[in-house]
Amino acid sequence: MAVGVTIRKEKLEEFKKEFEKMAKQEHTEEIMPIINIDAKINLNEINKSMVESLRQLEPFGEGNKMPVFAFKNLKIDSIRALTEGKHIKLTLKSENTIVNAIGFNLGYMSEEFKIGDKIDVVRSTRTKYI
Repeated sequence: MAVGVTIRKEKLEEFKKEFEKMAKQEHTEEIMPIINIDAKINLNEINKSMVESLRQLEPFGEGNKMPVFAFKNLKIDSIRALTEGKHIKLTLKSENTIVNAIGFNLGYMSEEFKIGDKIDVVRSTRTKYI
């Protein structure tokens, strides 16, 4: 969703302060959680050496979170809803690398995207599945 606003230049700082104040009062961080990304990587960078390096960081848990990676500009090769529209299944491509992905509780997105669209994906990777 996008919103447009017109503000006079001399009122911009006042608007920013009030907007941030309201956002804090309304606890917007509960509405849109912040995802901390450990690294941006390309699909073709995932290899045996990387997996072995990640395994050295195990075991993951509360005090040692799984690394979170951002994959940018992936092309949707296939997309469909699963489980009566509850989840989404995608085939994503970057250069010559293709991966399958499932988005739990994201089934509604199957209507928002189409084959050929480019998307960014964030995920924590379990090394036994790479």
